[in-house]
Amino acid sequence: MSAVASESLKEKAVWLLERMMESDPVWAQYPELKEKLEGVKGLEDAVAVATEHCANTKDPKWVGRLYGGGSEASYLAEMIVSFYNKNVHTYVAGPLFTTAEHAIINKVLGYVGWDPAISAGIFFPGGSYCNLVSYICARHRRDPDVKQKGLTKPMKMITSIYSHYSVDKSAIMMGLGLDSVIKIDFEATSIEEFERIVVENNVFCLNSTFGTTSYGNLESVKKFDEVMKKHGVWHHVDACVGACALFSNKYRYLTSELATADSITVDCHKLLNITMQCSCVLVKEGKLLNECSTVTAPYLFHKYGNSVDHSQRSFQCGRKADGFKLWFCDAVDDLDKQATMVYDRAADFHKILAGDERFNHIYADSPTHICFRVRGKEEIDYERAVEGLRKRGFYIEYYIDFFRLVPVNESFGEEQLRGVLDEIYDVVMKEC
Repeated sequence: MSAVASESLKEKAVWLLERMMESDPVWAQYPELKEKLEGVKGLEDAVAVATEHCANTKDPKWVGRLYGGGSEASYLAEMIVSFYNKNVHTYVAGPLFTTAEHAIINKVLGYVGWDPAISAGIFFPGGSYCNLVSYICARHRRDPDVKQKGLTKPMKMITSIYSHYSVDKSAIMMGLGLDSVIKIDFEATSIEEFERIVVENNVFCLNSTFGTTSYGNLESVKKFDEVMKKHGVWHHVDACVGACALFSNKYRYLTSELATADSITVDCHKLLNITMQCSCVLVKEGKLLNECSTVTAPYLFHKYGNSVDHSQRSFQCGRKADGFKLWFCDAVDDLDKQATMVYDRAADFHKILAGDERFNHIYADSPTHICFRVRGKEEIDYERAVEGLRKRGFYIEYYIDFFRLVPVNESFGEEQLRGVLDEIYDVVMKEC
């Protein structure tokens, strides 16, 4: 890159960062946004429309999603990854980024309690993709011939009634079909009933969720362990939310059951507050990651005489160096502090909700989610309520018939919580 281009890029980057930091976004709906995007031309116009209407996820009033504004360390890591624009589809394409990914995966495997010499992992674009690959590994272990011949007999999987929709999406993409997903209530299902379902349906995989999207509860399937072992059922844990505890010395004990799983999905761009995306899948029997996807492509896949080439672990070719972001943040930031903060603050917020007579505090045992309903009004239009809050600059989410917030940003403390609660109560009573 020429010196002129470098100076130009630097000036634009500083200018853009200042514009984004000073922006005060306004909530707008699709028709208005569509009109604003039409006719945009040039850097000034494009930046203006973005900074005026992108919700600021770093703002203390952003509490509606399972992710925050991203840490400063992750911004810097993202800059490095974007600037060098390296692909990590093979080792030789991005040696430094690949080595960093390998190192941080081994560290996380250690947190789980798995041996990096046997287990393996890889970063993919999002938790849903990681879940999909885990199910493919599970199917491969049950019937390796599927890789060459395709499905020759029906097989099904079991998941919780509270699981993420990516289980259904995966069943579609794998050619299993939605009817192959059996949804049960883990707590209400007896061991005997579970075994009957497994035997009668050729179940190859059980999916449990360690930190459900809506409630944040940690599902345990320990009572089914012997049945799964007896019938060779793979246990995948969707820990996109709850795996944050792996990085906390104080709360790692919550993850003790993860060691018995066959695979785990971890989303570091959620509660760990690393910029989008930063997701990895961990597989206890690591060789299966390679076995289920390895193909011959001599024009690309070469032997480099090392063990950190991840090319045959991935179904995709182009792959961003998301693993480097976690490695970088682990090296320069305090991930233990961030992870611990989420759980500590959630515990404090539960106490505040429990003592506020305006609200009905529900799912109080969730270690991460704050869920509640407004008292004094029988019917509430929640869609209207959250839109009213967005117009006031507050971003909070709802699930069917209750509000939910998750403390990811460090800037969201007790004072901010009480302010949000006041706004919610006011909107519901006056506008809904």
